[in-house]
Amino acid sequence: MQVNVALFAHLSSFQPDGEAGRRPRAFDLPEGTTVGAVIESLGLPDEPRVLFINGRHADEDTVLAGGDRLAIFPPVAGG
Repeated sequence: MQVNVALFAHLSSFQPDGEAGRRPRAFDLPEGTTVGAVIESLGLPDEPRVLFINGRHADEDTVLAGGDRLAIFPPVAGG
């Protein structure tokens, strides 16, 4: 199955193609892949993050489906 993954802010430097930037990259993943498995395969740092699948909050245990768009952000604070 194919899933689009977008990494934001400093996480964009972890894109597997070596090019920073938040544009989504297409990943071919086996059925049943979780968000956590994608995070692990990208080697993202073990720090808090905000996850969205198709614009809805998700967690690392969420199973992805073909055509999903996974967006991963570092936490944002401010006022």
